[in-house]
Amino acid sequence: MDETIVAKIIEAAEIVPGETVLEVGPGTGVLTQALVDAGARVIAVEADKSLIPALHERFGDSIELIEGDALSLNDSVTQRLSHYKLVANIPYNITSDLLRRFLTSDPRPSRMVVMVQKEVADRITAVPPNMSLLSVMCQLYAKCQRVTKVPAGAFRPMPKVDSAVVRLDLLESLFWGIDQEEVIAIAKRGFASRRKQLHGNLKTSIHRSEQIKHALESLGLPASARAQELTVENWIQLANKLNPSRGAKRRGIA
Repeated sequence: MDETIVAKIIEAAEIVPGETVLEVGPGTGVLTQALVDAGARVIAVEADKSLIPALHERFGDSIELIEGDALSLNDSVTQRLSHYKLVANIPYNITSDLLRRFLTSDPRPSRMVVMVQKEVADRITAVPPNMSLLSVMCQLYAKCQRVTKVPAGAFRPMPKVDSAVVRLDLLESLFWGIDQEEVIAIAKRGFASRRKQLHGNLKTSIHRSEQIKHALESLGLPASARAQELTVENWIQLANKLNPSRGAKRRGIA
């Protein structure tokens, strides 16, 4: 309900009049109205059937309103999303799934400006020694930055948690030659137990602890390093050392 926060979201989105913006969870339409006023061609996806009539009444033909789940948009919708941005106050219970869907699956937006729970924003934009699996995933696919903190009092009804707006500018070719999903798979194993040293989490029948320690030291990291202490670049380098044949593949970010 805070117009200052809404204005900051619109400013971060840098909307060009006429461009397509996908909004997930328009709710009562506060952000939707600001997007329309900025000149965006809004495609709004709302899963709550009870909100659909009021949204139709308020916006009519000025937006395209879709009743359904943003995580499973049908082909008729995705075909119209070749060049678009995602701007949304997303439902917090689907935050991780939604980020992964739009970061990794085509068609991907050029930019995402989303409101998330403050703790999630902290994880998305984290740096060592506070990295997490979510940090690695988001920063592999996008340049991530916090836009603003949003206190609970900005909402009606007021939630029990603070929120934050983050901006993710999706990368196109920064990490040529690496398989992002391979990096994420290794990071997932690395974060399996945050208290354990990384070599203990990553050891397998193929890669023994001593091999992993040596790989870490070759990257200028201590053998006792833990997952949260590695940068995204460290994870990429480690993935290439543990799987050199796969690391050599020429896969970019679509």
